[in-house]
Amino acid sequence: MNAMFFGPLVLLFSLSSRPAASQTQAADSLSLDAVIRRVLETHPAIQQAAQGVRASQARVLGSRSAYYPEIEADGSYLRLEPVASIDIAGLGAFDLFPANNYDAHLSLRHTVFDFGKRSTAVDYAQSLELTADHTVELVQAGLAFDAIDTFYAIIFLERSLDVQDDQIAALERHLDVTRERVRTGSATDFEVLTTQVRVATAQSRRIDLANALERQTVRLRGLMGLPADQPLNLAGTFPAAPAAPGADSLVAVALAQRPELKLARDGEASAAIQGRLASLGDRPSLAVGAMAGFKNGYVPNLNTLKGNWDAGVQVRVPIFNGFRARSQVAETRATAEAAQDHTQDVERRVTTEVRQAVADVQAGVQKLAASDLQVRQAEAAVGMAGVRYEAGVITNLDVLDAQTSLQEARLMRLRAQYDVVRARYELDRAVGARPW
Repeated sequence: MNAMFFGPLVLLFSLSSRPAASQTQAADSLSLDAVIRRVLETHPAIQQAAQGVRASQARVLGSRSAYYPEIEADGSYLRLEPVASIDIAGLGAFDLFPANNYDAHLSLRHTVFDFGKRSTAVDYAQSLELTADHTVELVQAGLAFDAIDTFYAIIFLERSLDVQDDQIAALERHLDVTRERVRTGSATDFEVLTTQVRVATAQSRRIDLANALERQTVRLRGLMGLPADQPLNLAGTFPAAPAAPGADSLVAVALAQRPELKLARDGEASAAIQGRLASLGDRPSLAVGAMAGFKNGYVPNLNTLKGNWDAGVQVRVPIFNGFRARSQVAETRATAEAAQDHTQDVERRVTTEVRQAVADVQAGVQKLAASDLQVRQAEAAVGMAGVRYEAGVITNLDVLDAQTSLQEARLMRLRAQYDVVRARYELDRAVGARPW
């Protein structure tokens, strides 16, 4: 009886045995690093953000074009009819202009001085380029941590299914034994019914776990850009619980490297530059220009093309523009103040997230230690139940209760390990660490 019933129930899933099994997985299994790398290499959201960087780089080049002269080539033809003429006595008739008028020339215009408008425009374009770079970093971080969360969710659910399968198998073995005992008169139908209820409950829980696993698998395939029918073979274990960190030093790190804060500060810098650019809107500018080319219409040979040129200096002094410059300055000042408020808001949220993540890690470490103790106590209880069952002091339902408690304790430890891993990576996310 002991070898037939009690022994198989003791052999439930043990989390500590998984690392050895993971070492024998197929060569095409995916590690966490491989999953993150593929997500970052193939996800269209990153490609979209990268295109934003290229666009901002082109914008910088465009803003620097103001430092170069503008050169244009123009050509025109004009037919005039009738041609006006004058008749001078003794000399004959003279046309005042040709019927066919040709004009071709090159023109050059270059701004010499504009009170820093061009340099400020370049600074603004460069600030937008930096924002685009930080946007890419933010998108990468979001996708990487999503991949990490999904990866470990799949590992957790796969192992939970293993534990659930072991429980169902043990319950079914127990059901067979109980039915045999009913046939021999040493057990009642109540024990059979109770075991059947537990089997049905365990199978229902397995369906929920399998559905959750499928949903997470679909999500990871989507992040990696894999076909819907491609199987996933993940190779990973839950790392050891980290030491409980201190919050103050991590807050300082987060305020320095969180992508959201970088973007907020980029917004401040861009708004300040916009303010400087708006304040220069009504400043004078000095430009030089020149033009050279060929045209006809010169006396006395109106139809002969002749070279010609001109050069000059232009000073542009805005006098009144309907208060446009003043309005733009007021608008940019309000935008800059809003950007500063946004940065302060992000700093508060980052500080809160770091402290919450630290608290979650510390609680997770304590919970994991407690779950380890619960597993040891449950294992001891199973051993004691076996001894008392052999002595006839308790029924097989009491043994089943002890086995169920052991299975629940192991599930709790598995959940605690998963929670610690999630808390650890949430802390990395809160601090702004780069997992790739």
